[in-house]
Amino acid sequence: MTITDLATTYCNRVGGSPGYLEQLTVLTKRLTWKAADLSPDLIDGYLTKALHSLSPSTVANHRRMLWTLLRFAASERLVDASIVRPPRRVKRPPPAPRAWSHAEIIHLLDACKRLPGGKKCKHAVLMRAWVLVAYSTGLRLCDLLAIRHDQLRGQRILVRQHKTGSPHVVYVDDNAMRAIKELPVRGPRIFGDLICRDKLLAQMRRLVKLAGLPGSTKFLRRSGATYCEIVGRDATGHLGHKTATMKQHYVDRLLLAEERGAGPSAPPLPLERVG
Repeated sequence: MTITDLATTYCNRVGGSPGYLEQLTVLTKRLTWKAADLSPDLIDGYLTKALHSLSPSTVANHRRMLWTLLRFAASERLVDASIVRPPRRVKRPPPAPRAWSHAEIIHLLDACKRLPGGKKCKHAVLMRAWVLVAYSTGLRLCDLLAIRHDQLRGQRILVRQHKTGSPHVVYVDDNAMRAIKELPVRGPRIFGDLICRDKLLAQMRRLVKLAGLPGSTKFLRRSGATYCEIVGRDATGHLGHKTATMKQHYVDRLLLAEERGAGPSAPPLPLERVG
């Protein structure tokens, strides 16, 4: 049994989501190991080597997945349970996410008006709706493309998150609702029947360049999470996370401090004025 077969068996056994199975498959296809060869020393060697070419965050995710597969292999008696121990630690710097402020998002919406083209829907109209719905709901790109008109119940949508497989209720604010109503209906999906993933990303790159801003569609998810924290709400629910610590990867601390009006924590030095 290859390690890829082991990953598939694990996901089938525990009912893992398609998104998680995809992550495991991408990782295990990089490796030529057999399931019976799994050991902490083998994983340690891979992690040490991977740190030379991959980011610490990516390697830390690989560590987590390989540790899960090692324990599963031990439970299935494919490896000796007596050798099982946690793999080596992978130190990674704390994230410093960047998000867009409200002023920057409004500037982005103004730039939408200058977007040319669009067969099924004018890009100016489509991308305005995308920006507003992505900010309001905090959904990931794949989940945004999958939402349907018939899922709207009032101003809420219940989605099955592709990455985690867990249900998640999102709120669509008034601005986003008005933008959705301006979109033509070409099928059951709000966005997915108007544009595919690759073309959406291409249009988002055009829009960001036109607006003269850094970033991508991920910034909208981060902005929604950051403004939740600004108004005193926990961003965990907005993001659809089960673990509260995950929001640190999305909340822009600098924007949070600016919007809350945080001043200097240390008193200024009593320097004498020159001249």
